[in-house]
Amino acid sequence: MVAVAIAANGPVVAAQAKSRIEQRRAHEPLRTAELGLWETVGNAKTRAVHAAVLRTGKVLLVSGSGNDQHNFDTRKFTSTVWDPTSNTYAKVVTPVDLFCGGHAFLPDGRLLIAGGTRKYEVLANKSPDGTKHEFSGLPDAVIFDPVTQTYEKVASMSRSRWYPTLLTLASGKVLALSGLDENGNLVSGWTEMFDPANNTWTDRADLRRVWPTYPAMTLTADGKLFYSGSNAGYGSLEVGRTPGLWDLSDNSFQFVNGLDDPTQTETSMSVLLPPAQYQRVALFGGGPVGDDDAATARTGLVDLTASTPSWTRGPDLAEAKRYPGTVILPDDTVLVTGGGLGYRSHDSHTAQIFHPDTNTFTDAAGPRIGRDYHSEAVLLPDARVATFGSNPLKDNKFETRVEVYSPPYLFRGPRPTISGVPEQITVGSTIELTSDQEINNVRLVRPSAVTHLTDTEQRSVAAPVVAQNGTKVTIEIPKNANLLPSDWYMLFAVNSVGVPSLAAWVHIV
Repeated sequence: MVAVAIAANGPVVAAQAKSRIEQRRAHEPLRTAELGLWETVGNAKTRAVHAAVLRTGKVLLVSGSGNDQHNFDTRKFTSTVWDPTSNTYAKVVTPVDLFCGGHAFLPDGRLLIAGGTRKYEVLANKSPDGTKHEFSGLPDAVIFDPVTQTYEKVASMSRSRWYPTLLTLASGKVLALSGLDENGNLVSGWTEMFDPANNTWTDRADLRRVWPTYPAMTLTADGKLFYSGSNAGYGSLEVGRTPGLWDLSDNSFQFVNGLDDPTQTETSMSVLLPPAQYQRVALFGGGPVGDDDAATARTGLVDLTASTPSWTRGPDLAEAKRYPGTVILPDDTVLVTGGGLGYRSHDSHTAQIFHPDTNTFTDAAGPRIGRDYHSEAVLLPDARVATFGSNPLKDNKFETRVEVYSPPYLFRGPRPTISGVPEQITVGSTIELTSDQEINNVRLVRPSAVTHLTDTEQRSVAAPVVAQNGTKVTIEIPKNANLLPSDWYMLFAVNSVGVPSLAAWVHIV
């Protein structure tokens, strides 16, 4: 009788199902305009531990040995270049194990990578002497050329570093900070500086400070470095617990207090909020040091222009999480996506968009693919966000699929089309471009080079519109090289409803 009833009502059930599908489809445009849209676009088939957006518009994914002991033992070190336009992947010969090195863009757009893995961790129950031996670092350094898509070995650092931070200064020179040395011990305060003019490293004994591994540093408008407290754990129980401003002129340090949940900054991510001229930093999520499943939903905010900067609490994340991917968008908002509710586990499938002008979050569509440890999120030149990686603790699995997020602004109408943008632009100059729409804002977004939630490059600098006559738009380029370090940038023109153009790549000199 049940079967007969189902058969009899079949057309009705089918009609109701069709109606629900049609209703859902009718609401999808409204939903994407409000929340955005995630799409899985392919499989990189590589353990993306590092991701850098190149001036060619492609993305370098660096694995090295990829947290895989067998790859390390067999010297299988890999890198892959992903082309978002053609959605193709090209393997790159990788000379050393760059797994867990640091990186920063040089003024000419090449990527400096320094450090990496000398030896894998040996757990106590496997070690002959019954002790735990940490990972240990390499002194090697290489430069990746985006055009030839090849690595060039350059002079090695004087110290081995695993989990270091690299940061490019206004001078074009690059600082290397922290890391574990060749014995697995914290590099105790030794700072080195790379000079791209002659590809050499110099010890900076005058800049001795002890940092935890992968300390999150931001170059400020007055040339100081702001340490937000975000880090990757090693050494953070003893050092670097308090954020502050580091003055490189005299090695002094001004503490910045007031951060809620100050012991939960490991696996957090911080970012210089857009536009960079406002000198505000936000810190999202995090957890305690080690393999504790605790996490925080805390958002911390600090205004570095204050005479005595201090943290205030912003709105909480939708979930307490570690490893949140955090990406500046061209419309002066920030996407905070993914992460894990615990230590390398319990993936979060929530995303939010932070609005610095109102200090509020709005909901975004949730990613389908979990991203926790060893994951990255970057802004593409078409104003979408790409996410890579994830290395859950269970069985040391690694996520290799690529997922791309189209923010709500891509569903609000046609993009502006810009042309006539000069490829090379001098700081402090005034330039003219052509647009088929009225332009409200122009932003210079420095491309990301991110690993372990550390991205010292990411910033969006306002280039004020000073005149607009028909299709001609005149903008001013800031003259402060601390605010706008020499490099290749993505120039986005944004219309009155927040829709960005495709980026024009420009070289700021």
